[in-house]
Amino acid sequence: MSPHPGMPEPWEKHQVSPEAREQSKITAARRAIDIALQTRFLWISREKREAISACEDLELLQKWLIRILTVDTVDELFPEPG
Repeated sequence: MSPHPGMPEPWEKHQVSPEAREQSKITAARRAIDIALQTRFLWISREKREAISACEDLELLQKWLIRILTVDTVDELFPEPG
């Protein structure tokens, strides 16, 4: 049965691949981190922004987002390797 003219298509026609869904979550997490960092710290270095933009690990992005609530500085969020 086709939808009534002017009505949106059924949800079945708007299936999203798991990869696209995962990428959408990553993009949303990056945006949330950016907003949270700007709200808490007002300014974020280009280096830190690039680290966030380059991260493809949703679990790590989620950890960063939660840690923003407890760290006193942006540098604490991104500890130096070693």
